[in-house]
Amino acid sequence: MKTPEALVVLRNRDFRLYWIGQAISLVGTWMQVMAQGWVVTSLSTSATVLGAVTVVQTFPMLALSMVGGAIADRFEKRRILIVTQVSMMILAFVLAALVFSGRIQLWQIFIMAGLLGTVTAFDLPAAQAFPPELVKPNEIPKAIALLQAVFHGSRLVGPAVAGLLVSQFGEGSAFLANGLSFIAVIATLVMIPDRHRSAEEHARRGRGGIGAGFRYVRQERMVGSLMMLAALTTTFVFPFIAVLMVFFVRHVLATDARGLGVLMSASGCGALAGALVLLFGSSRTLRRWLLSGILGCGVGIAGLSLSHRVGPAVPLVVLLSFSVSSLMGRISQTIQRVVPNELRGRVMGVFGMAFTGLMPYAALALSGLADIIGFARMLQLCAALYVSLAVYFLLRVPPLHLPEDEAAVTTPHGASETLQRQNA
Repeated sequence: MKTPEALVVLRNRDFRLYWIGQAISLVGTWMQVMAQGWVVTSLSTSATVLGAVTVVQTFPMLALSMVGGAIADRFEKRRILIVTQVSMMILAFVLAALVFSGRIQLWQIFIMAGLLGTVTAFDLPAAQAFPPELVKPNEIPKAIALLQAVFHGSRLVGPAVAGLLVSQFGEGSAFLANGLSFIAVIATLVMIPDRHRSAEEHARRGRGGIGAGFRYVRQERMVGSLMMLAALTTTFVFPFIAVLMVFFVRHVLATDARGLGVLMSASGCGALAGALVLLFGSSRTLRRWLLSGILGCGVGIAGLSLSHRVGPAVPLVVLLSFSVSSLMGRISQTIQRVVPNELRGRVMGVFGMAFTGLMPYAALALSGLADIIGFARMLQLCAALYVSLAVYFLLRVPPLHLPEDEAAVTTPHGASETLQRQNA
């Protein structure tokens, strides 16, 4: 039977192994995200405290992601990922032990969050830059879309399973399950051989230093505008999905862990659908894709500000997550396809700053604002600011058409000259 065109990339053994490992590990990751938020909200009723934990966990991305990107360009990404995944597994087991002891305190969560964020600063640039090395250049968009589908599909499964585990065995069981899930991705990474590079390619790796990725983003209008769209989405939209949904469920909707599992699973459904649209859809109308994602985010956030029950909130969460997934996925696809290979790690380090590095400040600011003006008004303000600013930067994105059968990595006008200047 013929393999569907969208899934042809899975014929590649190395990418298939990596994809399977991610599918298993990310389920555990989302279980821990839910369990950690639930533990924090059980120890404090302040949205600001929940935001502060996110600050501590994701601040290292802002401080170290450029270093992580430079290391990813300089050394074998597979080996970097093995080290970071083992480190994350150990941290998950330590958290499980602390929770099972019954003596978990907020300061312990803050310390563990900081350690996890530091490891992630080195893991994320390598993880984002590694898949394009496993496939052909024209397969990069499909590979990114498949990984998006896994990332968001795990959001559908992970929170639902975590809700059941937490209600039956306590929060520690979710941390333990996450630690065990890392075994899968570590095993698949061990089975993937190192990439074979020519002497010329080795000589190019790491040229331009840590700042080369930032200079590339600043000099390329298309990539810079896409990065700004990612940063705006991270600032005004993603904090609700990743951080504040726990507070919304517990203190606005006034429901339990099962209700949180329902909404987070609904979020996973929407995000998975958004990723699948990337997989099977066309990338020839970039700006139309981006505009639909921006408007969907605005409507979703504004609608949730009026919700007071789980039932009406479900379709709005689906819409919001679908829009975020399709928007951020298209941005990631485009950037990874146009960036030169030798700069990919550092450019994705910048992307990590835009996607994760801004999260601590955004989550803390929005949670503090919610404590002052109320959760509903905070969401309404976010919707208004996000749509207006995102549309402005959308107008700065030049028209770009990326045909699906393109045989080589496309670079925006002037990219080669930029690279030559950086490598001089």
